[in-house]
Amino acid sequence: MKVWLVNPFDPLPGEQEQLGRYGYLASSLRAAGHEVVWWSSLFSHRFKRNIAADGVIRAARDTGIEVRLLPTPPYQRNVSLRRLWNHRVFGREFGRAARGRPRPDLILASSPPLESARAAVRLGRAWGVRALVDIQDQWPDNFARLLPRALRPLSRIVLAPYYRMERQAYTLADGIIGVARGYVERGLAVGGPKARHGVFPLGVDLAHVRAAMAAGTAAHGAKWRKPPDQLWLLYSGSLSHNYDVLTIVRAAAAARQRFGQRVRFILTGAGELASAAQELVRAQRLDNVCLTGFLDFQEWACVLAQVDAGFNASFPDALIYLPNKIFYYLAAGAAVLNTIPGECAELVAQSGCGLNYAAGDVRSCLAAIDELLESPQRRVAMRTAAQRLAEQRFDRRIIYAELVRFLEAAARP
Repeated sequence: MKVWLVNPFDPLPGEQEQLGRYGYLASSLRAAGHEVVWWSSLFSHRFKRNIAADGVIRAARDTGIEVRLLPTPPYQRNVSLRRLWNHRVFGREFGRAARGRPRPDLILASSPPLESARAAVRLGRAWGVRALVDIQDQWPDNFARLLPRALRPLSRIVLAPYYRMERQAYTLADGIIGVARGYVERGLAVGGPKARHGVFPLGVDLAHVRAAMAAGTAAHGAKWRKPPDQLWLLYSGSLSHNYDVLTIVRAAAAARQRFGQRVRFILTGAGELASAAQELVRAQRLDNVCLTGFLDFQEWACVLAQVDAGFNASFPDALIYLPNKIFYYLAAGAAVLNTIPGECAELVAQSGCGLNYAAGDVRSCLAAIDELLESPQRRVAMRTAAQRLAEQRFDRRIIYAELVRFLEAAARP
């Protein structure tokens, strides 16, 4: 069958990043004998610059995938009106360009962006082609926390165009899938019951990560040499307002007083909270905190291989359920320090792969760190449970084989 993937965010073939959800899905569909067209944006969401289109298209063609890059305006901040305009243009350009192309047998569109998801399901209805939506973030509900406090009670009115777009996209969709249970439940609540629905987490390419950890340790191990008596804790990902990054830094200040150099905090990534984190580190002279910015994947994998635990920390009202970072922690056999309620908290508690603590609460965070530090046997048990989860439930080879079978069944008359 011929499958269209509509997603402007994920790393594309030929870029210097590991494959994300859509790159891995595209490869899995090709391996199953299907034709894949991936509609994406010429502007890189992650690096805030235009993509080297010729190299991407050539690399994709070499793997049997067709990539169609649509022109969209730039933006520099993830939370901005310019980003919303970028998504509006992407949805419009996709709708225009798609009408002149041979029709696929199936369309799978990510949400966000809501604009392109709605355009995809509208085309599906017009053509008699099955169109499914893959929910990866709960837009527009999580916009409300970004509004000025005085406007938050009026969020349903202020954001009415986006709620209408969400309702149209999910109602017209022939099926709803998502990266976490909460997203699928939201899609079905808004769009009504669907015969085809399922949860397919982001997961992790376990073999790839383990190979990267080995290669990264060989290349960068001298730089990231871990003392045997030191506990290393990692936060990896976006340093944005959705994530409880500053509580981790404040807990590091308390840990410096209580534990001295026995605990080291490593924060990788970038975002609007990076400068605030740096200021806290400078003001309190936190020599137990390392802010690295973005690391290339191999060096980051070297760090990941060394750490004892990883912070899976966001605020409950950010409506983030199973973020990418948790799967990498599990793959490395790192215990999980989690603040996310619902599915994540249940996973951590039931599997024994880590500890839950309260978002925004330095004392709660410090108590979890203290337990890891003072209970080495339990820490070993957590790390073993983490590896077991990665191998048995969250290896992408398992998840995406199931997703390919699901899509094949969805495309059948």
